[in-house]
Amino acid sequence: FHKIAYMLVAEFHAKTPEQLKNIHVIDFSKNVLSKLRDLGITCTVGDIASTETLERAQKHHPSIVISTIPDTLLQGITNGGIIKNVKAVWPEARIIVTADNPQGATKLYVAGADYVLRMAKLCAERLHEILDQQYNSTIFESSQLKELFDSYKNRDNAMRGATRLLGEKLLRS
Repeated sequence: FHKIAYMLVAEFHAKTPEQLKNIHVIDFSKNVLSKLRDLGITCTVGDIASTETLERAQKHHPSIVISTIPDTLLQGITNGGIIKNVKAVWPEARIIVTADNPQGATKLYVAGADYVLRMAKLCAERLHEILDQQYNSTIFESSQLKELFDSYKNRDNAMRGATRLLGEKLLRS
């Protein structure tokens, strides 16, 4: 259960907790999974490299499968291998995986990924959004920029509360 998955669960917990029941997590850590179950998330203990684990994980075919861990942190499989296994078990599922760089993203798209997450790209997109609003608007004054930054800070503060609560649930023995 990697930090991106953790933050994704925190986003759902803070904004649309009723959707947590639609998430299914596969991980090898029974302790983490038991805490996720307390939040209403269904879970399967197992190795994501195993097609048997995937088959056991879902009684119904998932519409989206997400791997939030880049290859540099995966053990025993790559995101390309995850794509291959998911396509074998759930051929209709949309697949989102994670890459460390543009070359890795290109390879994952060729392998069949529907979308590839890249943290640097996502951060750059957010910064572009902020700067574009600042530089391309003649009416975008300092007070409006402060409002935008304050809205981001407020969202971050709300997420800190959700991640703190989630962290307490995940770390509690």
